[in-house]
Amino acid sequence: MRRKTKKPSKVYPTNKRYDKRVPTTSFRIDPETVKKLFELREASKARTWAKLFRGLVGDYEIKLISIEEARKAGYVLGFRNARLQYAVSFPCADCRQIIFIEGPELISKVRKLIFKAGWAHSECPRPSLPQPPPPKPTPPNVSLPKANPPVVPINKSNGNQDKILRFIQDNPA
Repeated sequence: MRRKTKKPSKVYPTNKRYDKRVPTTSFRIDPETVKKLFELREASKARTWAKLFRGLVGDYEIKLISIEEARKAGYVLGFRNARLQYAVSFPCADCRQIIFIEGPELISKVRKLIFKAGWAHSECPRPSLPQPPPPKPTPPNVSLPKANPPVVPINKSNGNQDKILRFIQDNPA
């Protein structure tokens, strides 16, 4: 007895054009992901899988960049963030844009201004006062009057002063 062979179905030209325009896509995924996809399809009330995936993909554009471009972009972003976090800056008096203290000349000028302002550590047990030269030895038979200690105003620290003073100590001009 002969087996019946299935006759190949005829592929119409319209089907060929449709398959060219909208190709079939298939892929394999694990059962957990399939379960999540079915739940997502129910929640979205999409009637077909194609509508669900079109909704998920939307109008996203994938842009591939080279490793060199990605490295450069990461460097620029990191530099910008570090500069904003650690650099010494102040707002412009006119336009309020941030001015960064850069360059050895400007840094040395700022160091001198900070030193002249008399900034001190907030943790210092006693303020750093200008120390007078050591007294000259006096003969034992002469008594000197007791002088009052000089009064020097101490500026309170605002938090950034400590960072600036540490920076100045670490990087002398």
